[in-house]
Parts: sequence; C-alpha cells; structure tokens
Amino acid sequence: MPDHVHAVVWFPYTDQVRLFVRQWKQRSSFQIKRLYGGALSSLAASFNSRDPVWQPGYYDFNIFSEKKLLEKLAYMHANPVKAGLVRSSSDWQFSSARFCETIPPSQLACERDVL
Repeated sequence: MPDHVHAVVWFPYTDQVRLFVRQWKQRSSFQIKRLYGGALSSLAASFNSRDPVWQPGYYDFNIFSEKKLLEKLAYMHANPVKAGLVRSSSDWQFSSARFCETIPPSQLACERDVL
C-alpha cells in the first residue's frame, strides 16, 4: 500500500515485536532517505527530508489460530484491490497473494480455503 504496510511476523518470545518494528522503521527510513537522496532525488523535492518516513506507533495483532491467520492474510491481500490500485490481489507486486495461488492446497492453506 502506498501509505502503510502489513506484515505477518513470528517471534518465539514476548516483546520482540516492539524491537523488530523499531529496527525495521530505523533501517528502512535510512534506506528510503538514501534512495531519495540519490536515484529518486527529483521525487525528494516534493517533501521535507527532515520529516519522518514512518508515523509514530503501530498496530499489532496477536494471531493464535490458523483460522485467524488466514483471515488476516485475506484482509491483507484484499487491501490494494479495495483501494482501487489493482484489479486482483495477485496483481499487487508486493503481495504474497501470487505465492498463495501457486502452492497446492495440500502444502499451504491460504485464505481461499477459509473464505
């Protein structure tokens, strides 16, 4: 999505999500600003380079069942379609929807098995 990101991550210990998100935001902010300073410098002129890349905070949701995981994947895959960015979720270049479509149902239960 142009203005937000969804991710499913798993950590074996509590409080690791907070550390992961902090590092993800720090590292990606650095890389994005470096990219805008170089290859995309003309685009960088449209915003203030001192502004943060990410909004403060984040929303996490603990998933404790396969059904809930598949529900969240379906929501994530439908996001760019609902936003009118693509016709099909598999058309969104950053989506895992194509992966779910190519894996036999016996190997991976994607959201098509839940809906």
